[in-house]
Parts: sequence; C-alpha cells; structure tokens
Amino acid sequence: MPKNINEEILEQEDAEFSWTVLEEPNYIEIVAKELWFKNFQVKVVLDLIVEWATVPFIARYKKDLTWNLDEDNIRNIVDLKNKAEKLHKSKQTAVNWIEKLGKMTPELMDNILKAKTLKEVEEIYRPYKSKKKTKAMIAIEKWFQVVADLIKKNREFEIPNDLLDKYSEEEILEWSKYIIAAEIAANSDLRADLLETLQKYGSIVSKVKWDKVLEKLNDKDKGQISKFDIYSDFNHRIDWLKPYQILALNRWENIWILNVKIEKTDKTFEGLKMHYARILWVKLPFISELEEAFKEGYDTLFKSVENELRGILSEVWEDDAIETFKQNLAQLLMTKPEYWKKILAIDPWFNAGCKMAILNEFGDPISFDKIYLHKKLEAISKLKNIIEKEKPWVIVIWNGTWVNETLEILYDITETEIFIVNESWASVYSASKIAQEEFPDLDSLDRGTVSIGRRFIDPLSELVKVPVWSIWVGMYQHDMPEKKLEEKLWYVVEDCANEVWINVNTASIYVLNHISGIDKRSAKKIYKNRPYKSREDLKKQLSDKIYEQAIWFLRVPESPEKFDNTDIHPDQYELAEYLIPHSISPNGREVEQFFEKNKKEILEIYPEAWINTINFILESLENIWKEKRVNSTHKKAIKKWSVKIVEWDIVEWVVRNVVAFGAFVDIWLKNDWLVHVSQIADKFVSDPKEEVEVGQTVKVKVTWIDEKTGKIQLSMKEVN
Repeated sequence: MPKNINEEILEQEDAEFSWTVLEEPNYIEIVAKELWFKNFQVKVVLDLIVEWATVPFIARYKKDLTWNLDEDNIRNIVDLKNKAEKLHKSKQTAVNWIEKLGKMTPELMDNILKAKTLKEVEEIYRPYKSKKKTKAMIAIEKWFQVVADLIKKNREFEIPNDLLDKYSEEEILEWSKYIIAAEIAANSDLRADLLETLQKYGSIVSKVKWDKVLEKLNDKDKGQISKFDIYSDFNHRIDWLKPYQILALNRWENIWILNVKIEKTDKTFEGLKMHYARILWVKLPFISELEEAFKEGYDTLFKSVENELRGILSEVWEDDAIETFKQNLAQLLMTKPEYWKKILAIDPWFNAGCKMAILNEFGDPISFDKIYLHKKLEAISKLKNIIEKEKPWVIVIWNGTWVNETLEILYDITETEIFIVNESWASVYSASKIAQEEFPDLDSLDRGTVSIGRRFIDPLSELVKVPVWSIWVGMYQHDMPEKKLEEKLWYVVEDCANEVWINVNTASIYVLNHISGIDKRSAKKIYKNRPYKSREDLKKQLSDKIYEQAIWFLRVPESPEKFDNTDIHPDQYELAEYLIPHSISPNGREVEQFFEKNKKEILEIYPEAWINTINFILESLENIWKEKRVNSTHKKAIKKWSVKIVEWDIVEWVVRNVVAFGAFVDIWLKNDWLVHVSQIADKFVSDPKEEVEVGQTVKVKVTWIDEKTGKIQLSMKEVN
C-alpha cells in the first residue's frame, strides 16, 4: 500500500465498482478568495503559466493583463492552486480506498469533505491504510455500533439480547467505547474547535531531558546545552511566540536536548466536551460509558492536533525565517558591481601563505603568486614588484583572520585603493563542481582567490554559482527543509538576475541560466556562440518561445540599435521610435491624453499597446544604462582599522546579516558580531529590517570587550 497520501494513485482492480466521484473545486475562486485577488487575475496567471510563461516575464511584461501582480503574488497563486489540487486528489484517494474496503459512513464522508488540510485527510484516512485493523473497526464488524449509538444518547440503555448471547456485557461496552473514541478522534468539527482553541489560548512548554539522556549526546551537541538555558524550563503562550523561539525549540528537540509539547489543560478538555455534547444534542454530565469514551477519543485527538499545530507553527515560522533570508539575500545579490577594473586579489593566511591573483578587466585570472606574512621583508619586496609590474586599479582582500596584518604591509608600499570583500561561502564555491568546470587546472585555493576579485567586480554573477542554501544571511538556516529553502531562495536569485540588465557578451552561463525562459542548454549555447552584435544576432541561437521571454532581460552594449540596451522588446521598437519626438513624461495625465488622441495610430504600430505600455517604454528610455544596484558590501580600507579594537571605539562597519533579534556586522575579526535589536537605534525597534539592511555601512560603538573570551558588545546608539 502506498505510504504517502500525496503520491497515492489508487489502482481500481474492480472495474465494476461504483466509485463516488468528488466534485472538483473551482480553483480560481478558492485562490482568489484566499489571496484577495479578482477571479480574472488568477485565471490570467494560471493560463499564462500553462502557456509556459515564466514568473519574471508575467510580472514585468503582462501587467496590463494581471493588474500589476508582482512576482510574489504570481508565485502565491501558483502555489495555492497546487495545494488545492493536492488536497482534492488526496480526498478522492481516501474516499476511493475507504469505499473499496466497505467502511464508508455518512459521518466519515462528511469529515473528509470538510477537511481543510492534507494533514486532516491523512488523519482520517490513516486507520484504513493499515493492514492491521483498529479496535474500532473490529468492534463495528462485531455489530457493536448499535450499542455505541445508544451510549451516545447519554441515557440509560439496554444492550440487545442477540449481542448478549455472544459476548459479555463488559466486553460489549468496552468495544463500543472504542467506536465512539474513534469517531471523536476523526470528527472534523471537534478537530477544528480544538485547533482554534490551542492557537488562541494554548501554551507550549519545554523541559530539559533527563541527565541519562543528555549523557548519550555527542560532544558537539553537549557543548551547546548551555546556549539554550532559556528554554530549559519554558512556558509561553502560542500566539505570543516569536519565529526564532519555535525554530530554537525545534532544533534542540531534534537533537534530544529538550522535551517540547503543547500544554493540556482542564479548561480545554471541558470546552471540547461541551462541544461534543452539542453535536450529540445531549446535556452534560455524560454517563460513565460516554465519559470514558470521550476521554480516550480526546487523548487521541489532542495528540493528533498537537502534531498538526506543531507542524503549522513550524511552517509559519519557517516561512517567516525564509522571508528574512529572501530579503537579506536580495540585498546581497543587488550589491553594486565594479566593472572594467584590473584587480589584485589577496586571500590572507599566515602559515599557508597569502594567495594572490591578478585579474584583468574582464575578471579573467592572468597570474598567481603567494607571500608569507611571517617573512615580512620578502613579502614587501614581492608585493612591490607585483604592483609595479601589473599596476592594478584596486586591491581586494577577503575579510579573513589575517586581514589586518596584510593591510599593514600594503599601507607601507602602495597608495592603490584597497577594498575588503566578505569571505563567506568561499570554500563552498571553490570546492564545487561549478568551480571545477570553470577552472579545471586550478586548485581550490586559487579558485577561491579568483572568486575574491570576481565578487568585487560583480557580486550577483559570482554568488549565483554558490548553492543558495549555503549563503548565510538569516537565522537557523540549516534547520530549514533544504528543498523548500532552496526553492524559495532560487526565486530571489531569479528575480534579481532579471531585475538588472545582463550583458549577454560578458554574462556567465550561470547568470544566463537564471534569465527568464533560458535553461542550462540554452545558456551554454548563448555562451558558446558569443560575442553578439545585436539582439537580432542573438535571436539566431534561440527558439521563438525562449527569445520572446528572455530578450527583455538581455542587453547587447555593442549593438548599433539603441533600444537593444533597454527593457523594451524588439516588437515595441517602432512604437518607441514613434514616442521619442513627443517628449512625454511617464506616469502622468499627459500619457493618457496622448494615448487617447493617437490611439488609432498607436494600435496600428503595436496592436497590444495600452497606457501601461506607453509608460513602460517611456520609463525604459529614461533608464538606459541606469544601474539598479547601488549599495556595496565592499568596504574601503583605511589605516585606522588595522589598529587593535578597544572599548568605546566608533568605526564604520558593514552589515552582513539581519535577523529578528538584531544585526550582525563585520568588524574584521574571525566572526561577525551582533548589534542587539535594543542597540540598533535611539528608539524602540520592533523589526531590525526596518532600520538596517545587508550591505549597509553603519557606525558602531564597541561598548564592552571580554579580554578572556574575546566577546564583544556593540551599539549603534548615539554614534552620530
């Protein structure tokens, strides 16, 4: 029997069996209602997706049809529609199987139809998937349902004689209560009531496991116990929980440090019992048989709802954490590029030596070398010769442990500008398959050194080569479902790559692969056949469908056609040429008047034109060559920074990560250090993301240094 209800396809062995076919929902109405969109907006998006349109393409160039839905709106529509489809299919599978077993009842069918989640359907369906019969099933087969129904009337009753002839009264009552308990555990109304009650008024509690259990942990996990003292005796209202608290509880439960559960209370028990009495149309108190059956059913239901609610909380807070990842990653990817500069890249190490690479204006490595910091005179001599010979425009250094020592040497021998680049994720790239494909003849250290320079030249192009789940710009990253995290962060990379203009003659295969409509095969083909003289020249390498979706996002600086370096599609070039002499400003009443006055002529040039089309073309003309990436995570080095950090120093540093409880800044030590949310501004801050962002340069004050441990406390208050 299949294990996962989401993947089950019931084999209809008996062709003559009369299956109940559930009416398929109106997915457009479901999605529109849930997301507060118009039905036509949802329909347009789903129709375009079926036609193989990509999300960036729809968001950017089908605004007239969707009424300005953005990338997130479009993906939410698709995701919700897929979830609704899966829910319907799971219900149909459950109904088919239960009917085939001959176990379907009106109440069971009602519970399946009312189920709002896959988890609910799974809980209803689960007993019937098992090869082993439940006690309730056995009781029904023994014809004890009639007694169970009598008990549910909550008054004195007599057991039918035909049952007493076969079984004892004690046995009949015991088995009948199993039926009632199973009905309670599967009741969709009781389930919804309990879930809502726990979400509004429930508490989550955690306790540290017994010492004997903790002793079995590996040394690494044992070393982390003290970090979570706050959760060793934790009791918190569910509706007041913060995302990182749930993620922390999950982590330490998963490695067997904590016991975590949702608190059971008498108030919740009594409230659900009253609800069950209303369902049965009886008054409290229950007779003893009904009371016992309810307690057993309640225990089973509570455990099931607890698991469901823990899953809901985890998913909600995972989504919140992933949203933080997305925002931080987008800011990182949109770091300002520095094109056409010859670079000396340095990876600072001590005993192993500082790896160096010279990169030409195109980012290609042309030479490698190494210096040793403990051989200072020799290092100075070699660096002087390299700088005099190669004449780099800038020197780029990773913010590794030995960055200050390397800077001290450079300050003495050159006035060349020096920039510090974040070293995070370097080892992931340098050992990756992509790095091996790019530089098959280089070792991982040389690949990493090249990546230093390239990350300065174009952070987006370099970071797209790194698996998104390995880029640490959030919290509890490694506790996220890897597939879900990778999918969501991939969307960010896709959106950023399609947001900036991409030079088709310099872009890597890995950037091209993120452009709307372009897959790996097409990316390699484009890369292999460059350079291109125009978009028309590029068209020869692409199918009509791919060209239609991708060309908006690609630029050809060498082209004599001026529109080849805009967001304007080649089909709109004639209309753009028509608009230029009229000198109209976009997004004003003037555009509407111009369109109405010249509508006939405009539509003859471009039949799909509308007011938004005119605005789009005018904005594109205004923004030719305008760089959308303005922030830089690269910090220009100054001599003051090579001095040892002391208390009350105020220095400009770069924000590397923003999370719910604060911001991590790079202060040129081994680790980034936290500015707690309470220290970010001279006012109350509820969300650090409203005050700072990844890549932002901020002034930070060192308020305390622990000489023994090296721990540092930072503040952004009163530093201006």
